[in-house]
Amino acid sequence: MSLQPIAASVARHLAHYVPTKSGGNKNFVQRMLGIRGAARIRRDVRLRDAKDHSELLLASELQSELLPALHPPEAGLDLGARSVAARIVGGDFYDFFRYPGKAISAEAVGDVSGKGAAAAIYAGLVTGILRSLAPLELGPAEMLSRLNKALLKRPVRGRYVSLIYATWDERERLFRVANAGLPYPVCVRGGKASSVKVAGLPLGLFEDAEYEEYTLPCSPGDLVVFYTDGVTEAVNSDNEDFGAERLEEVIRANSGETADRVVNAIFFAVSSHAKGSEAYDDQTVVAVRT
Repeated sequence: MSLQPIAASVARHLAHYVPTKSGGNKNFVQRMLGIRGAARIRRDVRLRDAKDHSELLLASELQSELLPALHPPEAGLDLGARSVAARIVGGDFYDFFRYPGKAISAEAVGDVSGKGAAAAIYAGLVTGILRSLAPLELGPAEMLSRLNKALLKRPVRGRYVSLIYATWDERERLFRVANAGLPYPVCVRGGKASSVKVAGLPLGLFEDAEYEEYTLPCSPGDLVVFYTDGVTEAVNSDNEDFGAERLEEVIRANSGETADRVVNAIFFAVSSHAKGSEAYDDQTVVAVRT
């Protein structure tokens, strides 16, 4: 049985007998009455936190379901993808598109500034605009430019997105890649891993930003990996980053596996490096074998 209702009742009862000039007794009564108020506040906070947590879990489930499970099958690519939020929901995302008028498929990998619910909402805005632009069958550089202008029409203070957009042309067997602030992709061919050095400014910050387009011819079996900086910036108990060199070595060592197994190997290596340390950023990897 809770003693709080009894304490409150006693306090009220005593109040009838306390002389008005007795400061000590008045303080005692006030303390007794304060017990009930403090308990109610704690209860209300617990109920609110439980409700907020439940709503975030539902948002996380919805966010996961909105991520595409498969690449458009017409592309004929071996693909693996995974996104893990540092909190219940996050600002990383990926998406795949098919240009029906051409033998071209497209991949987008993005990382919104910040973490949590606010970043997740902005990520939803970005993916919505991407999907509205996809039917235009734009090249990567033009896609980033259009997306940047669309975001700047309704800017959100303190929010921007780093994003890679890449198209795969099945007939010419080449990737065209444009980058707006994400780490360099990694390409493995002939057992050797190297960075695809294409860069650009994040989207939603500068109206005059321009984006270059990198052409990457691929032979059958080549592997291309896109990722967000939460992967390389994962730290261990010694505050040591996982780093781009470790990532390239993991990709190279597993380059003979399926794309899905490459993604799994990367996340396993990052987790082993962190050794239980809390993740400070969302982590996303998309691997494509041509």
